[in-house]
Amino acid sequence: MRSIVSCIGRRALLASAALALVSSFSVPAAAQSDWPSKPVRIIVGFPPGGGADVLARAISIGLAHEINGTVIVENRPGAGGLTATEFVAKSPADGYTLYIATPGSFTIWPGLRKLNYDASKDFVAISTLVTMPNLLLTSASAPYQNVAGLIAAAKAPGAQINYGSGGVGTIGQIAAEQFNLMAGLRLTHVPYKGTAPLLSDVIGGVVPITFADPSAKSLIDGGKLRVLAVTTSQRSRLFPNVPTMAEAGVPGYDLKNWYGLVAPAGTPSDIVAKLNAALVKIMAQPDVRQRLEGAGMEATSSSPTQFTDLMNTERTKWGALIAKVGMRPE
Repeated sequence: MRSIVSCIGRRALLASAALALVSSFSVPAAAQSDWPSKPVRIIVGFPPGGGADVLARAISIGLAHEINGTVIVENRPGAGGLTATEFVAKSPADGYTLYIATPGSFTIWPGLRKLNYDASKDFVAISTLVTMPNLLLTSASAPYQNVAGLIAAAKAPGAQINYGSGGVGTIGQIAAEQFNLMAGLRLTHVPYKGTAPLLSDVIGGVVPITFADPSAKSLIDGGKLRVLAVTTSQRSRLFPNVPTMAEAGVPGYDLKNWYGLVAPAGTPSDIVAKLNAALVKIMAQPDVRQRLEGAGMEATSSSPTQFTDLMNTERTKWGALIAKVGMRPE
């Protein structure tokens, strides 16, 4: 599915005499300085309507304006984002293919099995775009009123409590397995094919709890879901009255979800710099921040180095957790 935003700029025509003087060595530099001369694609590894898709569409208008070009949002769902990640890894490094990076493909799946791409080598970071907590959720009709009550129920003799996630290798599974480890629990994983069917079953009591992203806010506000805690070390500005996991009884618990923008490794550094500068402006715009806040995301930005460091740190952290708890690509 494609969404196109255009911003047509004026380009000066090179005189034929000047063209005759350009050597074959200087052509790539000239072409690079003329970027973009064709549409730039932002690839999303999930269907329309999800958080990554909302983010891509929220930034596309401003990005088209800032780079004086055309920006296309293209959805390539499949395998929890792995299909699109592999596609981008093998795309030309010319600045015309960008990707909304998520923790699953870049920091979790690399610890689960061998992939058809190298998350640490096949991409260049551009900027972090949004951060958000995950939310520990249960049905509004469930008996769990707080995290302490949930832990007590899970530790009761003969208790067996399941947790649902949007799929294997998702940040929701990581959040729950970190909860298992730090609280000394043995909650059993029930993977779903996406967040929508998962939340429906949590509301119906089919699966009692989940760690989901803030896109569930409307269901919380509508009284269908109860949020027990946020996973970040600090309370969320979007959920100021909800305690952190640490405050709720799991000291030291900290998990922050994020999305960012990357490109294939080898993308020219001046294009990466131009994109980063554009995104710093875009993520500070009130209308963009408000739109993302409505979807439970907090707009931010970073340098390429800061984003690279974040992914490297989390890849090591989640790899260690995966090995310790014995997570497998089910």
